[in-house]
Amino acid sequence: MTMEARLRRALILVSGLSSGLTLAGTVVMVSLGFSDTLRTLGRHLAPGILPALVTAVVLGAVLAGAGAFALAWWLARALARALTARLSPFVAFSRRIAAGDLHGRLPVLESDELGELAWALNTMAGELQMADRRRETFLAAVAHDLRTPLAVLQANLEGMMTGVLAPDPERFAGLSREVNRLIRLVEDLLTLASARAGALAIARRPQDLAALTRAVVERFEPLASARGVALVPAVPPSATGSVDPDRIDEVLTNLVSNAIRHVPPGGHVKVSLALEGAIAQWTVADDGPGIPASLLAHVTEPFVRGDSERGRQAGSGLGLAIADTWVRAHGGKLVITVDSGTRASVRVPIAPPWPA
Repeated sequence: MTMEARLRRALILVSGLSSGLTLAGTVVMVSLGFSDTLRTLGRHLAPGILPALVTAVVLGAVLAGAGAFALAWWLARALARALTARLSPFVAFSRRIAAGDLHGRLPVLESDELGELAWALNTMAGELQMADRRRETFLAAVAHDLRTPLAVLQANLEGMMTGVLAPDPERFAGLSREVNRLIRLVEDLLTLASARAGALAIARRPQDLAALTRAVVERFEPLASARGVALVPAVPPSATGSVDPDRIDEVLTNLVSNAIRHVPPGGHVKVSLALEGAIAQWTVADDGPGIPASLLAHVTEPFVRGDSERGRQAGSGLGLAIADTWVRAHGGKLVITVDSGTRASVRVPIAPPWPA
């Protein structure tokens, strides 16, 4: 049964009950409320007049009730049609969304509940369209990042099988690096999939956060020196908190390596740690060219790279997405801003109560 039929039936039922109650009330009023009056009139009227009068009153009430019922039926039909006519575009739009057509939008003509519904449906369609585009970009990037090392492996293996290339240790080392790249990419994809499924777990334990931060800085000092970049630590002598040290190390490693890679020779990368009550804040700031404004809002999405990184294998494009995932798993937040360079701030709770 359609909505129009249901609305019409409900309104007719209400109108019928109202008319029936009105008729019954009229009959009861005539038969009871005016019984003494009618008996008095009956003694002064000619025989047969009183019954005819009562019949006329009752018949008039019946006709009035029937007229009211007919009017109510007509009004119910008109109201149901008007309401369903206003809802028809919403039904059609919802069906288009279900069929995968996310390009259309509903006009928001009213400021009532239907206007709010149109705005909500338009917003939902826009979000679904953006998610669809991100999914397409994600799949294309995954295919690209898988195809490149696989093509290298295939070319080298075919070359060695045909005798064109010598199977020497140096060549096998290069193939091993390509295999490791594939393994890291798959592991990163599994991490993102676990995060989206809510199955990402961390293992908190008391940790010297200052020592952890200094270890990351020391690990990157040779690379920074080779690139002519000054790596400047600003870490207190001691700072203790409960974190997953492996994951925080992974976050800092990604942020520091990104900063060193994008700072020109002669630049500086500052790595700092500060405690604010039960919150630890790490900051990695550089004086490089910064992130383009068009990418800044999307840098923690998978496979987002700057123009300077397109076409070369500077990274999988998953580093910041993974870092953001681990920070969120700690109940923290990763914020990246651009001023006179790029500044990445990580704020993580290091003492209970932990965020839900």
